[in-house]
Amino acid sequence: MIITSLLDTDHYKITMGQVIFHQFPRVHARYSFFNRGASLFPEGFSDLLRRHIDQLADLQATPEEIAWLRKTVRYLKPTYLEWLAGYRFHPDEVSVRHHAGRLDIDIAGPWYRTVFWEVPLLALVSELFFAGRRPAADWEERIKIKSAKMAAAGVHWVDFGTRRRFAFAVQDRVNEIMRRFRPAFLGTSNPYFAMKYDLSPMGTYAHEGPMALQSQVGVRHCNAAWIDAWVREYDGDLGIALTDTVTTPHFLSTFGLKETKLFDGLRQDSGDPAAIAGMIIRHYQTCNVDPRTKRIIFSDNLTDDRIIALHRQFSDRIMVTGGIGTFLTNDVGQQPLNMVIKLTAADFGLGFVPVVKLSDEPGKYTGATEHIAWALQELRSS
Repeated sequence: MIITSLLDTDHYKITMGQVIFHQFPRVHARYSFFNRGASLFPEGFSDLLRRHIDQLADLQATPEEIAWLRKTVRYLKPTYLEWLAGYRFHPDEVSVRHHAGRLDIDIAGPWYRTVFWEVPLLALVSELFFAGRRPAADWEERIKIKSAKMAAAGVHWVDFGTRRRFAFAVQDRVNEIMRRFRPAFLGTSNPYFAMKYDLSPMGTYAHEGPMALQSQVGVRHCNAAWIDAWVREYDGDLGIALTDTVTTPHFLSTFGLKETKLFDGLRQDSGDPAAIAGMIIRHYQTCNVDPRTKRIIFSDNLTDDRIIALHRQFSDRIMVTGGIGTFLTNDVGQQPLNMVIKLTAADFGLGFVPVVKLSDEPGKYTGATEHIAWALQELRSS
């Protein structure tokens, strides 16, 4: 098995899972795989992936893992941890098809269960795609050089690399190496490696939260509705909000003074990072909040040089952190896959309603063309 721990995922899946478990237990969700890089998969790949998906049915959190979560992640509640201890993947929630090199994956089922599929599925697709290919001989040395370079520049960064990693063993070694560069290296988004290497499990929330709530409150109000649910659940903990589910300008127009003061910072995940950072700093200044007391997490296609440049440009105006993914866990001499799994529809009890993602980079929009056009019109008229 490639995925051998329920904690081998992104931390935000566990934290979002608690919100969904407590506040949206009757909602159903649909997700689809998007192969942005148009990579072709070899014959028989879907059968191989199917076998690995079916193996996940036997996976369960260990008592030691639940005890670590209870001790380390103070904002996870006993009711949720008790349920999580018994959680099982349901492979029948996932369908896989393969034709002429194209891979299609769809997920459907109760949101509180299906929320956990995205990250292990993407990690499986990536590792199986690269199976049999050897990483470059110097890849570990490059990780050491990158880490030393960022630490010397005063950069703080987090491993965000589970979903598109070359292999489990590569991400394992990345975290083993980078922990030597603490406190500049803040931790990892992967709870398994956080537990193994005594690192901080880090994460924000993902686009799927506000996206799902479009089905209930519409595209204009989805961010505010999700943030309200998040605050009800965590009461000020986990205070980094994601800005680009339906464009950062719209997010900032609805991010009120209370939320601006309550949240510790914001995550930039698409568009021109310098331009978005400028918008965020101006928002804080307009609200008479000192941006230097807040944090921005850059997480879009980062390299060491990019985060160093952003740190130099903005660190005197706002606290800067880099969430670095593929450049750490799949920079081994192969071309990484460019793929995502996104929520496509949610059902709050009246039938499935399609949802969209309108990032700050139009090429990253997801959703049917007509639904994207309608959502953009809604935002323009708000």
